[in-house]
Amino acid sequence: MSGAAVLDGTALRGTVSQRAAAALLAGGLAIVVNTALLAAADAIPLVTARGGLLKLLTVAFGDTLAQSGVGAFWTRAGLPAPGGTTFQLGFHVVVGLAMALLYGLALEAWLAGPPWRKGLAYAVAVWLANALIVLPLLGEGVAGSRSLGLAGMACFAAAHTVFFVGLAVLFAHVLPAFAHRLALARHR
Repeated sequence: MSGAAVLDGTALRGTVSQRAAAALLAGGLAIVVNTALLAAADAIPLVTARGGLLKLLTVAFGDTLAQSGVGAFWTRAGLPAPGGTTFQLGFHVVVGLAMALLYGLALEAWLAGPPWRKGLAYAVAVWLANALIVLPLLGEGVAGSRSLGLAGMACFAAAHTVFFVGLAVLFAHVLPAFAHRLALARHR
């Protein structure tokens, strides 16, 4: 692969492992910013729609996990309690990184436009799923309207959007650097 191929973009798509690494790095940075924004909202204090997916999974699978012994194993292993802050933060990070991988390995190549637009499209799709499916299934109404004020909904939407747009923009900057390094390494 020549330096020209790297510059004309043919090598900038990256391998699967490069795309995964770029997605995890971009997603990790984006989730730190997202978490800081949500923590700032907590400090105000402003209630946002956080933890909806974890609550839904707990409702759907909590009894099954308890009956299967997973809950007892989890407790005996000294792992963080599912209702605790450490577990919830860990879950938040894991879901964010999973969404970053989905973006980097599948959606980024499929979505059209500049990175910020790709991130915005991803943000809107995930927000709609949360607002129209997850939160209503939990009895919290559309976008959490039964338990959140307009400010809480807006703050959550903003922090959520910052994550997805940040992820897309960072991914667009990180992936070419990974692909370029591999191309240079192959020439040595």
